[in-house]
Amino acid sequence: MPAIEELSDMFLRMPVALYRTTGGGRILAANTALANLLGYDSVEEIMTDLASVESVYVNPSHRKHWIEEVSEAGTVNEFDVELKRSDGTTVWVRDTARAIRDENGRIAYFEGALIDQTEKIKAKQASDEFLATVSHELRNPIAVMLGMGEELANNYDTFSDEDRRDMALLIARQADDAAWLIEDLLVAYRADVGRVAVSPEDFEITKEAERVLEVVDQPIELEVRGEESRVHADPRRTRQIIRNLVSNAIRYGGEQVFLRIEPTGDRVELRVCDNGEAILQQELERIFKPFETGTGEQHPKSVGLGLSVARKLARLMEGDLTYRHVDGFSCFVLSLPSV
Repeated sequence: MPAIEELSDMFLRMPVALYRTTGGGRILAANTALANLLGYDSVEEIMTDLASVESVYVNPSHRKHWIEEVSEAGTVNEFDVELKRSDGTTVWVRDTARAIRDENGRIAYFEGALIDQTEKIKAKQASDEFLATVSHELRNPIAVMLGMGEELANNYDTFSDEDRRDMALLIARQADDAAWLIEDLLVAYRADVGRVAVSPEDFEITKEAERVLEVVDQPIELEVRGEESRVHADPRRTRQIIRNLVSNAIRYGGEQVFLRIEPTGDRVELRVCDNGEAILQQELERIFKPFETGTGEQHPKSVGLGLSVARKLARLMEGDLTYRHVDGFSCFVLSLPSV
């Protein structure tokens, strides 16, 4: 069997992170790719700094599990594990290794290779979280619709006409919530956003805002300034934008929410404002990206599509969606061509 020292030069030249360690975790050989993966400048630095590779495991029990598996089977394939780098950050790697035994059948050392899987693992985690959040947001309205529907079907005669109307209205509102979430997903996932269906016409934007507010659970003031608020856009898509902005303000904003509509030159602006915290400058572009929400504990889990979808739709209709902080209020401003 070649001595480890004889192979160290080969290890140094390889672009893949390679290692040899004892069962106790002492590094016998490493290469530059491994040093760089773990945040070190050189092999000498990693050999000096790491007394045992056990210290780089975020979860020490994973090292124990790895030892058991490779000792019993002789090899371990595609073992994903999170490791700590020298600067305190972490990296996900896929470890493939084997046990090398001496002439007496005892394990002399382990040798293996690490492949950086950080982006892939994070993408999967984000995908899993996204699916869980979408499922949660859809499950709530569906549960209400099923519950109310079954109650009406089984006990219809026990309710007054007013109760039945209220229950039907609740079912309709929950169905509307689910339908708009699905519509947002369809817009967000279109690779060619220019092919999203938009049918511009002349209409009164105030009426579309009123339709949105009719199904909102809390009272929201609508102020219309000026005599003209007709725009040239798609009324259904405009309603989708307004609904997202109002929902966003209720979820993430302050207790006071209001809408203001006013003409500005060749545009009509609709502002959805709340007295919550101002959005930091460095967060402005991020919150308009798909699947992003604001940071902080005040932001509950949500799909994070509203602002991204709203801006896409606004620009498809030759308008725009921007953010302003005015007189203590955070305002998302939808501007559309006036008639």
